[in-house]
Amino acid sequence: MKAKLFKGYMAIIYAMILLFFLVSNFTARTEEQWRFFYAFTQQSNIIVLIWLILFGINTFKPTKFNFVRNKTLMVAITVYISITFFIVAFVLDPFFAGKFQPAKSTGELILHNLTPIVMWIYFFIVKGEGELNIKKTPLVLIYPLAYVVLNLVVGGTVKYVDGTSAYAYGFINPASYGGNFILFIGALLGLILIFSLFSILLSKLKNRIDSVE
Repeated sequence: MKAKLFKGYMAIIYAMILLFFLVSNFTARTEEQWRFFYAFTQQSNIIVLIWLILFGINTFKPTKFNFVRNKTLMVAITVYISITFFIVAFVLDPFFAGKFQPAKSTGELILHNLTPIVMWIYFFIVKGEGELNIKKTPLVLIYPLAYVVLNLVVGGTVKYVDGTSAYAYGFINPASYGGNFILFIGALLGLILIFSLFSILLSKLKNRIDSVE
C-alpha cells in the first residue's frame, strides 16, 4: 500500500515540476506564443503531465480515471515522449556528432530528458490493464503522423515573423534535403519504420512485464 501511494505522490510532485517549466517556457515567449503548442516537445510533455496527474488522482481514488492504466495508452504515451528524446539525441543534436548536451539548460534537461525517463519508469512499475494487441500497436503513430502532416501544411503556407517557413523542425522541411524529394520521403519513411518497430517492442515488453506476478 505504501509503495502504491509513493508512486502516486511522486507522479504528482513531478507533474508540478513539469507544469512549472512548461508555464515558464510559455510565459518567456514575447511573440509567436502559438509556437509553444506547435512543438512536439511541448505536446508530448503536456500529454505526460496530464497522465501523471490523472495517475496520481487514481492512486488515491481508485474509482477515478482507471483508463490511465490501460496498456495501449501507456505504450502510446511512452512512444510519444520517447520520440521527443530520440529526435533530439539522434537528429537535432546528435550525440555521435558531439552536439548532445542534455544538461545545457534546466528546460532542456526537464523537457527532453528527465520527462522521458520518468515516463519510462512508470511504464515499468505500473501494471497495465486491458488487452494489448501487438499487431495494432503501430496505430499509436497516427498522432505523430498527423503532426507531421500538419507541419507540412503549416510550413508550406505560413511564415514565422523572421520570414522563414513555419516548420517546427528542420528535418520536416523538404528544403532541408537540398531539393531531393526522394531523400526527404526516405527519411520520413525510415523514421516511421523505426518507431513502428519501437512501438511493437514496447508492447511486447509491457506484456512481458505485466505477466510477472
